[in-house]
Amino acid sequence: MKTEIQPASGNSYYPIFVSLAGKVCLVVGGGSVAERKIRGLLRHGVEVRIIAQQLSAWLTAQCDGGGLQFLGEEYQEDYLDHVDLVFAATNNLDLNKAIADHARKRRIWCNTATEPELGSFFVPAVMQQGPLCIAVSTSGLSPALASKIRDQIRQEFGSEWASVLNMLGWLREAVQSKGLATSENQNIFKKIAELPLAGWIAAKRQNEILEAVHEICRPWLSRQELEKILERIW
Repeated sequence: MKTEIQPASGNSYYPIFVSLAGKVCLVVGGGSVAERKIRGLLRHGVEVRIIAQQLSAWLTAQCDGGGLQFLGEEYQEDYLDHVDLVFAATNNLDLNKAIADHARKRRIWCNTATEPELGSFFVPAVMQQGPLCIAVSTSGLSPALASKIRDQIRQEFGSEWASVLNMLGWLREAVQSKGLATSENQNIFKKIAELPLAGWIAAKRQNEILEAVHEICRPWLSRQELEKILERIW
């Protein structure tokens, strides 16, 4: 029997994490919104080009220092040539709409500052602890509420979660090197993930972590192998 997948009602956005390293982004606007977007883009290896009538002090410094490529004060559609994504970050609704229309015609991903529904994507509120990244979306209905929820999540997931994930990554590499069946690997990883590792790391209960993980991983990983892995998180 064929299962029918029902489309989501209203505006529906597919959550996705993408690599932007080496991509080219055009940002139109030079105020606080543009600055916030660009700070995030530069942390992810994006080549940023900017168009703005006025630039914030930080953006001016970035352009002077070569961190950004300043194209001029007035937007023109041909500035979208060879661009991978665009942020329409001005306070001019008509201009943002025109940029979104041009991007849509060219099949370029576009984010708009004034009305998110005009674009093809939006940036969620993000909480990050090392490798752990939690993104909160309200589908553009309330960025303020998304930020509030993000801040509540931050209180629950402290810096110890970065250590948890690093440790799990090292354990995963060690276990997979033993050539076990995929189902066996999955069973081991599931059991380890169910341990209260964050609490133990926060309390520096090293022996409890070692004993619990050793119980799950033996006979595939020796105690000495586990000790070397766990030493890396302290």
